[in-house]
Amino acid sequence: MRPSKKLPLLVASIFLVGGLLLSLGCTSNNLPLIPSDPHPSDGASGQPRSLTLRWSGGDPDPELCYYDLYFGNTNPPPLKEVNLLERHCEIVDLDTNTTYYWMIMAQDEQGDTAAGPIWSFSTARGDSYEPNDCFNSAYGPLVFGAVYESWIWDWEDYYDFYYFIPDTSGIVKIDLYNLPADYNLFLFNERQEGIGYSMRYGNIPESISYHVIESDIYYVGVFQYGPADSTDSYLLKVDYIQGRDSYEPNDSFDEAYGPLDLDMTYQSWISTPYDVDIYYFVPPIEGRIVIDLYTLPANYDLALHDSSYNRIALSENEGTESEQIEFDVSASETYYVAVYSYEGYDAFDSYYLAVHYSEALQSWGLMFGEKKLRID
Repeated sequence: MRPSKKLPLLVASIFLVGGLLLSLGCTSNNLPLIPSDPHPSDGASGQPRSLTLRWSGGDPDPELCYYDLYFGNTNPPPLKEVNLLERHCEIVDLDTNTTYYWMIMAQDEQGDTAAGPIWSFSTARGDSYEPNDCFNSAYGPLVFGAVYESWIWDWEDYYDFYYFIPDTSGIVKIDLYNLPADYNLFLFNERQEGIGYSMRYGNIPESISYHVIESDIYYVGVFQYGPADSTDSYLLKVDYIQGRDSYEPNDSFDEAYGPLDLDMTYQSWISTPYDVDIYYFVPPIEGRIVIDLYTLPANYDLALHDSSYNRIALSENEGTESEQIEFDVSASETYYVAVYSYEGYDAFDSYYLAVHYSEALQSWGLMFGEKKLRID
């Protein structure tokens, strides 16, 4: 049997149509790339409550690729976002100490899809002190001696505020330590005015010592200076280091402690860089008064003022050398003694102050160690 003459024509027609289809761009479609390179990495722990999910992907063909996000605390996770054009998605308000699962489904313009694997991450342990990002929401009152563990999560969690109410006047020490990043420490009074700070560079522990007043409210602020580390916590502690300085508050002439006993030695502390201790005495008779300031833990200076607050004598030796003022006083006049820091201070170590008549000192033959010592 002879071959049909129609066969070459049919073959030619097929090639002609195929070439036309090729010329029109009707080629086979490539699948989208499988999503990969997750951030946070698969199995990551200690993640913050707000973060941005990121992944790699794309399409080998010159067409758009869309992404559906499946996200939740169940495996497999439910659908959360559809038709994302960017390869990232912000997630907020996550629960603490929780494992989350997520998956990306890529889809091109032709409707072809490629599913990535299911990834997971876990959030950090709970910060039960939040929200405490301003004075009005400060956490407290803090318990003296207790250690508080907390986190700075991100730039939006810039401040952590706490408050405490001392049940007795005295010097407290506030310690901020175990720092994962560069955090600073601040102290505010009940009017929310700054009264102390510690701003060391890097993750060096911060500390503030300050003389507080019974029943007043004090605020403690932990501020991030550099980038936060939400995966690791800091520790905060407020405690008394001594409560025996009953002369405070004596930081102004109106609050000066006294009248001083001229046969007494007084022990006290400079508890902050701005702490000034002011005392007053009223000599019963005129004569030469000697004022001694000694056993100095830092460079403190000594000043004498008259009843109008004018400075009438000054002793400013270098370093921890003792200070002394001798002055002829009038009977029954009020005089003020000021002790202040010229350079440095030490809230742990005390200084000693004594006011006496020079003639009495010579006739009695007393030395500092033999005089009566008052520590209230």
